[in-house]
Amino acid sequence: MFGWIRRKSLVCGALVCGTFVWSVAQAATPPPDVELAEKQTLTRALRGDPESLDPQLVTGIPGNHVTQDLFEGLVTQNLQGDIIPAQAESWETSADGKTWTFTLRKKLKWSDGQELTARDFEYGLRRLADPKTASTYAWYLEAMGIENAGEVISGKLPVAELGVKAISGHELQLRLAYPVPYLVRLLVHRAVSPIPRHAVDKFNRDWVAPENIVVNGAFKLLKRVVNERIVLQRNPLYWNSQHTVLDTVTYLPLPSETAALHRYRAGEIDIMANLPASHYDQLSRQLPDHLHSVPLLETYYLTFNTREKPFDDVRVRKALSYVIDRERIVGSVLRQGQKAAYTFAPEIVAGFTPPTPEYQRMSAAEREETARQLLQEAGFSESNPLRFTYIYNPTDINRMIAIAIQAMWQIHLPVNVTLQSLEWATYLDMKRNGRYQVARALWQGDYNDASTMLGIHTPQHSNNSSFYNNERFNQLLSQARRTADESARNRLYAEAELVMANDVPVAPVYWNYNLYLVRPELGGVSVNNPSGRMYSREIYRVKKK
Repeated sequence: MFGWIRRKSLVCGALVCGTFVWSVAQAATPPPDVELAEKQTLTRALRGDPESLDPQLVTGIPGNHVTQDLFEGLVTQNLQGDIIPAQAESWETSADGKTWTFTLRKKLKWSDGQELTARDFEYGLRRLADPKTASTYAWYLEAMGIENAGEVISGKLPVAELGVKAISGHELQLRLAYPVPYLVRLLVHRAVSPIPRHAVDKFNRDWVAPENIVVNGAFKLLKRVVNERIVLQRNPLYWNSQHTVLDTVTYLPLPSETAALHRYRAGEIDIMANLPASHYDQLSRQLPDHLHSVPLLETYYLTFNTREKPFDDVRVRKALSYVIDRERIVGSVLRQGQKAAYTFAPEIVAGFTPPTPEYQRMSAAEREETARQLLQEAGFSESNPLRFTYIYNPTDINRMIAIAIQAMWQIHLPVNVTLQSLEWATYLDMKRNGRYQVARALWQGDYNDASTMLGIHTPQHSNNSSFYNNERFNQLLSQARRTADESARNRLYAEAELVMANDVPVAPVYWNYNLYLVRPELGGVSVNNPSGRMYSREIYRVKKK
């Protein structure tokens, strides 16, 4: 889990304040008795091709993996997911917890050799908030509690009024509207990376093209062939480059888990996640030293377009949610350790205990009977069935789950469901713009607090694809964000979960476990990070014996 390590601090009431300094930073650290392979290369599978490499415009997990190698923020994570310094070497907070000052490392450079300063962070955060950027992650600044974030994002105030300021070349100040005691956890996200203004000014949105891109991470972009491969090479101007072992990292966009597995078995891929469910037992027997399993801050769910009839009717949404046999999906369809979910935030969130909603207490037969009654009350019957389309992006697991849920609906309810598989970018666009009825969805938390999960169901969040907007739910999350005590904050989150469970804008299906295949000759692989982040800068290849 995330945590504070090697800290010196003063405790001010319920808030931690003071100065934080670490003497040891992250690096690939092979044990002294390990002999490294002569060729330090890595090939990783992606679920799809990132729609952008701009850290403030990319969405989705494939883009996360690549951009976290190319860009680095104020802080990062170690192999266990704990927060550690990155571009910042230390930080301090004011007594009231509303002002944070970060001191950058000396002599930071962009990959083109230009100096990287606190002004690049100031520019990046202002660019994120600027309506002209149209970032789907602008809301993140509000989640951080940055002063005036909402007003700047909405265009009511100029970007210069955002509570972000470079007070010197090496000092960045963040001013908060209210104390956010877990702020440092939020700073690992790619969206709050520094941005090279000189490159953006010169090339505009093409600044991330292979021939133009300027980065500050452990790797830089060497080559990109859309839907085929992304090749990165070690960035010699990265501040900790002397401790980066890999020379090149290649990402292969492979939406099919089966195709990725074939290439793994053929020795063409070194790391892959999202294993085909039908191969799990076989892999457990044949490649036990390759297989790793870790619970994730990640929920698989269905989202209903509440703007479109009849999904604006809670009775329809409840009926469809109630007849989903979650236990069967995790126990018979997936069989990989996932846990059935009746609420949204996973049980592994720090300090959080998911509540038990009323429908979870029902037996399967009671849920099915209630669902039939609700759908009948909403005007649907055998002679007038509910007809709709369920969309998903084409992976083996998504297809299997879609088929299973379609069967559950059509067996127990008067419905006629059409399944539609869509290419990744099209699927994202339809869901984001509300051109769908019911869709498969997946959300992976950005930091270890329930707000990273529940916050996506608030109206300002760009990933609120159900368009849910409940005043009580919004109030509870707002109150929780301002609550320093973790136990009290988590009680508010639990109450918000029950509000959402009653409204059913989404139907949680399971809390995910990530299954990785990792070649045994690789060291420094962060398979235990609950946020699913795997930093290539930590990885090294051991010489085969």
